[in-house]
Amino acid sequence: MNISELAKELGFSVSTVSRVLSGNAEKYRISRKTVEKVQEAAEAFQVTPDPIGAGLRRGKMGIVGLLVPDITNPFFSQLARAIELKLRSSGVAVQLCNSAEDSSTEISLLGKMLTRRLDGMIIAPVGTESEALRSMIQDSSMPIVLVDRPLPGTKAPSVSLENRNAGRLAAQQLLAAGHTLIGCLRGAPGSESDRERFEGTRDALRAAGIDPESLVVAGSGYSREESLSASALILRRPDRPTGIVTLSGQGILGALETARELKLTIPDQLSIVAFDEQPWSPLIEPPITTIAQPVDQMANRVVELLNRNMQKSSKDENSDRETNESYFFDALLMERSSVGSPS
Repeated sequence: MNISELAKELGFSVSTVSRVLSGNAEKYRISRKTVEKVQEAAEAFQVTPDPIGAGLRRGKMGIVGLLVPDITNPFFSQLARAIELKLRSSGVAVQLCNSAEDSSTEISLLGKMLTRRLDGMIIAPVGTESEALRSMIQDSSMPIVLVDRPLPGTKAPSVSLENRNAGRLAAQQLLAAGHTLIGCLRGAPGSESDRERFEGTRDALRAAGIDPESLVVAGSGYSREESLSASALILRRPDRPTGIVTLSGQGILGALETARELKLTIPDQLSIVAFDEQPWSPLIEPPITTIAQPVDQMANRVVELLNRNMQKSSKDENSDRETNESYFFDALLMERSSVGSPS
């Protein structure tokens, strides 16, 4: 039975039944006796209001889209969970999509999400140069917030790590331990976050009086295969670096696997500083020193920005819903036992 059939059964108008079931009886001065009769019948016949229909009438669905590059990456799964919990506490559901670190998939998914009646969008871009993505965000009237990987040239506010300082912090841990020949395992060199982290490592070498060109660099992507191949290029050299920085969360897997194949002990023969805290980082032997992102704080700021812009949108359809505000968070050093003096 639906609401129309229930109204016919009770002899009330559809609007009266709908208003009672949606919690608006008091607003429309519906008598207590009528409310009780509708509620009892609705419970008996298991009739509930249609949230989609109600959302269409209000112009709001109570659903926000979340597009991330790789849900298997622990950082993005943690970020998605933190955002979802924050939105759920305010009665908003999340529609999650995974672009699999592929720009064409990202464009396709975003195009589909923008045609739906979502209240807003949170996007963690793949990160490579994409004029199509930039144009879609610029042309959309939907409230949008970017997270993790900035996309210069858009009106949407963004929340991300202070990546250059984070890269500097990572390299400084190896330099302070006495390492002078350092390897750098990059993620996707075309992404803004990777570029900033890489420049930060070079800044640290330069400040220590070491030629930044001496940095042994490899890496072209985030997958296990790509990080494994890049780690081999760095660690199988005759003049192997004594320390390595991995600039992406997945890069540590390739570095650890290659070190095991080469029977390199950590930190005696190889020191490691990895980006992004993993659930297992403090649990393996030795525990891994990481550069962590303040996931909960970032998620809170993302949701605050989106809520603010959604409220603007509901009040004034012609208002400028987003501004190009950028918020940056400092990295957190999780100092453990994977860094030692060079042998």
